[in-house]
Amino acid sequence: MSGYIGNAPVPHSTQTRQTFTAVSGQTSFATAGFTAGFVDIYMNGVRLVDGTDFTATNGSDVVLTSGAATGDIIDVLMFTAVDLATAVGGGRYKGERGTLGPAAAAGDIFRVNEQTLNTNVTIDATENASCAGPLTLATGVTLTVNGNLTVV
Repeated sequence: MSGYIGNAPVPHSTQTRQTFTAVSGQTSFATAGFTAGFVDIYMNGVRLVDGTDFTATNGSDVVLTSGAATGDIIDVLMFTAVDLATAVGGGRYKGERGTLGPAAAAGDIFRVNEQTLNTNVTIDATENASCAGPLTLATGVTLTVNGNLTVV
């Protein structure tokens, strides 16, 4: 975390924002998807209270308790927590200190990664990539290799 003073907080998170312009009386807003409890809603810059001013429990729709006015701006901030010590897919280190996140030290001699790719990935023509096999693609997942991929 560039510019952060002290230990970086764990878990890290990512944030996605969607902005809607309401029509008169609108209460429901279909988002790209979220995890219930990891969403903040703002109306015209004022943070709304979960369970009082809105509900967001099904992972896709934010429902206001009271209808918005025409032109109200609804900002939906969706958070995804990433605990680097237990993150899967990106790999971890194992060894004398147990299972750790992406930083290794003496005695952490094993690099551990998942066997199944669950997200579409493109390896660009200017990139080299490697993984420890076997490598399986989940149903519907695409791996595009324009550069170099080595499976060891």
